[in-house]
Amino acid sequence: MESGKKSDNGWKTKLKEGLTWRKELIPIKVIYFLFMGGATGFLPYLTLHMQTLGITVKEIAVIYAFLPIASLLGPPISGIIADKFGKYKIVVCFNTLLCVVFHLSLLYVPPRPSNSLTLACGPDGHALTWSSCDYCHDLRNSTDLQMVLKVAINATVLSWKENNTCSHTSSNLTYSEQEFQGLVCPSGCPLECQVTVSEQCQHPDDPSNSPTTFWVYFGLRMISTFFLASAFTMLDATTLAIIKEHKADFGKQRVLATIGTGIVPLITGIILDNHSANIGYSDYMPAFYLGCGLMVIAGLLVTRLQFTVDISSEKLLQDLKALVTKVEIDVFLVMVLVLGSNWGFIESYLFVFLRELKAPNYLLGLTLTVGCMVGIPVMFIADKVVEMMGRPAIFVLSFVCYAIRHFGYAYLTDPWLVFPYEMLEVFTYQVMWVAVITYCPVLAPKGLLATMTGVTGATHYSLGRGVGALFGGYLISNYGLPAAFRIFAYISLAGAAVYILVYYVYLRKKMAEREEELKAEKQENSEEGKPMLDAKSSRVIVVATKKPEQDSAP
Repeated sequence: MESGKKSDNGWKTKLKEGLTWRKELIPIKVIYFLFMGGATGFLPYLTLHMQTLGITVKEIAVIYAFLPIASLLGPPISGIIADKFGKYKIVVCFNTLLCVVFHLSLLYVPPRPSNSLTLACGPDGHALTWSSCDYCHDLRNSTDLQMVLKVAINATVLSWKENNTCSHTSSNLTYSEQEFQGLVCPSGCPLECQVTVSEQCQHPDDPSNSPTTFWVYFGLRMISTFFLASAFTMLDATTLAIIKEHKADFGKQRVLATIGTGIVPLITGIILDNHSANIGYSDYMPAFYLGCGLMVIAGLLVTRLQFTVDISSEKLLQDLKALVTKVEIDVFLVMVLVLGSNWGFIESYLFVFLRELKAPNYLLGLTLTVGCMVGIPVMFIADKVVEMMGRPAIFVLSFVCYAIRHFGYAYLTDPWLVFPYEMLEVFTYQVMWVAVITYCPVLAPKGLLATMTGVTGATHYSLGRGVGALFGGYLISNYGLPAAFRIFAYISLAGAAVYILVYYVYLRKKMAEREEELKAEKQENSEEGKPMLDAKSSRVIVVATKKPEQDSAP
């Protein structure tokens, strides 16, 4: 009976510890909630926003092809500066501020002129006016054109016929995001010729071919991506420094990041649906302002953090060379790249696919909410799951789950059936990223923690996303979205197989050698009474006469 009481008390103690927030670690949790929630509030809508500006799918693929250049430069540069001077907070705040400024500037990129319809109703009659005539009418030899159009306004049907006015080959009429077969209007209604055509003819004077929109957007997006990638990875580096100082688990600090990623996109989707319904067309401005506003608050809170970091040695270039020439680090980064390309493809085109299936904006946000809510309980024990299963098993599981998600999306016909596959995000991203980021202190040379974290984050979030978006755009243009998802599924399965082969043939031996090195360092630090790094869990252990307090915050 007494044994049962002890067991019960032990369970209650662990539960109480798990639900207790340590005061010194609350700020980083709140910062994660605001930053990650804010970023995911607008990032998923960037591709859709590009389409509203008139940027084509091929141009979107080109943009995503070059974005990795910016995002690969940002994190390492920020990491080197932070490691060199030990100014983590300043670097995080600077990157966050400029990330917000340049992402908001995307809202003011001039859209490409389009042959849109303006409809005015008044006491003197109804006026329907096209913005411009088509410059390609000479290329379309329709001499017997008779256009019959129809549209209903407040249950009043307007109608007319137009006979051979412009010699245009017409396609369906789109007005206020609704498609109509034609337009019927009372007699006397003025009409300036032009109907929407299925393809551009690339006439040099056609305003819809203007390169200004593409190049302005391209420049601003490159700059904003540079600072976004830097802010992402520097926040992780800052967290690693804090949990090292307070002897805490990395996964527990990201629980609120998962909650923010789940809640904010859902709220954003609902706001966008209401906003678009009120104005009559898709406008993603509220998503940008809400998300960027939360990120600004997160940046301000970073200035209140208190922690210390190791400053890199004077032999910085030598240390960097050691970082990029280690085989185990190179294999690790290639694995992160392939996982990141899967993530980048889904992030760039899943919403586009769901919109093709007629999904409302709130459903788009709900997909992120469901994926994150499933991951919240797991994040409480994420570090222990990684330690128990081992990082190689986590990485292979991530590849397999990505394959399942891709196959599921490929055969999706109802957007509401997307949720079972979104639940797998707990393995493809949340647990996987805990395994990845806690590997950085194990692999990084001394004094290069921020640099290692920056390179890893850039490889996944930036280079991986760019490769996934570029290759995915090529596949979509040539084979369509379902086929593209299937191809990525096969790539994921191949990635799992190759990683298993490389790990058991070569990498396992190298990591065993690395663990021996860490044991030697641990022994040396133990004799000096300094903090030591546990090779398995990547947590800091302090030799002291008093038992150290453990982080039990969610």
